[in-house]
Amino acid sequence: MKKLLTIIIGLTLIASCGTKSTETEKQKATEMENLKAGKNRVTFSSEGIELVGDLYIPEGYSGTQEYPAIIVGGSWTTVKEQMAGLYAEKLAKEGFVTLAFDHRNYGESGGAQRFYEDPEAKTVDFINAMNYLKSLPVVADNKTGGVGICASGGYLAQAVAQDDDYKSFASVVPWFNTDEIVNAFYGGQDGINERIAKSRDAEKAYADKGEMIYQLTISDTDPTAAMYGPFEYYLNSSIGQVPNWSHDKFAVMSWEKWLTYRPLSAANNIKVPSLIITSKDAATPQADQEFYDRLSGEKELIWMEGGQLDFYYKDAQVNPAIAKLVEHFKKTL
Repeated sequence: MKKLLTIIIGLTLIASCGTKSTETEKQKATEMENLKAGKNRVTFSSEGIELVGDLYIPEGYSGTQEYPAIIVGGSWTTVKEQMAGLYAEKLAKEGFVTLAFDHRNYGESGGAQRFYEDPEAKTVDFINAMNYLKSLPVVADNKTGGVGICASGGYLAQAVAQDDDYKSFASVVPWFNTDEIVNAFYGGQDGINERIAKSRDAEKAYADKGEMIYQLTISDTDPTAAMYGPFEYYLNSSIGQVPNWSHDKFAVMSWEKWLTYRPLSAANNIKVPSLIITSKDAATPQADQEFYDRLSGEKELIWMEGGQLDFYYKDAQVNPAIAKLVEHFKKTL
């Protein structure tokens, strides 16, 4: 209740800040008043950009309870209806408030540079998502954590390293770029140089003309796609190729930031309890081990069976991972 009172007072104090601000705060107040068990559509701001999320509240919520809360992030190019939403929904059934959201430039969220994969900006979005989450009356004080799946393992790790409001961290089959991994996945130095050159040309086109240049996101027939291969999760509209996700638009200017992104060092600054769930058949198992080795606080590393994308949607991988996440967060939040 103390949080609700604080929010009401805050809304009253900013009532004189202008019509646009007033309308925005009214929207926020209405969202909070209408919170219910199950999935709730919510909005919050990150560096002035409106982000849209799904907030999951456990069954039995009557308007007065407080719960431990977890932010869930997904793979690169992700939207909230994909693996992040699946994990968020399952964790909510285990007694946690959870938030899966669209990062800037993706899905329902704002941002002019559509389908632009910017690791640093996504880390900022995770920090601002936590600022929003901890303000909610349904969230217990100092019981907030995060789960990063695939690329969000790195994006979120950097947020956790910077933001003390993350009290616990976990990642499922994290993807951590290293020099070796980038070379292996993107055609060696020649392939990297080619993509970076195209990225810089695309950035110039945007700076000069406001033009976004795109390429295919996923294909099993076109080797020029950002993700090329028989990746059923992304190719199948009944699984991961959901309407809010773009299978045919990957911003070419994303390449330089993605290929030069090195998140392993974030582990050096993470002191909160951490859980890493991965597999020998995941995308970057050696880097996952190295990240774990760098962690200095309470930590656990769990090896499971399955390929990278299996952990996005298959019960045989997702359900055991959820069980371990529940155990971790119940112990640490």
